[in-house]
Amino acid sequence: MPSSTERTRRLDALAVFLSGACMVHCLALPLLFTLFPILQGSLLEESYFHMLMLLLVVPTSTIALSVGCRRHKDLATIVLGTIGLVILTITAVFGHELFGYVGERIATTIGGLVLSCAHIRNYLKCREVDCQHDHGA
Repeated sequence: MPSSTERTRRLDALAVFLSGACMVHCLALPLLFTLFPILQGSLLEESYFHMLMLLLVVPTSTIALSVGCRRHKDLATIVLGTIGLVILTITAVFGHELFGYVGERIATTIGGLVLSCAHIRNYLKCREVDCQHDHGA
């Protein structure tokens, strides 16, 4: 069974991947819609995608960051994570109305980058506190 450090590391990696998927979706989907009109109206539609990603990102990030922060007690990690999650949540729920089409994409990208930075920082801080998992690597 993996140690709590290993589980946190995996959750951080998953959360960074999910943030990247959001960014790719926001930046690449308009191009795909232009090239492949059949995708329009599919499950890749913005509102569905954003809600699905929130259902994956919020619990994954919350668990990974809270477990890591209990270990290393780095306030900057939790602040970055909270800011990223708040930006992503507000943008997913109200983004189109608040920011318009382009602004929604910019806000989602910023939120994803901030959240990714929090997870990378969490990963690095956890390694500083308990680097036992690095001995075999």
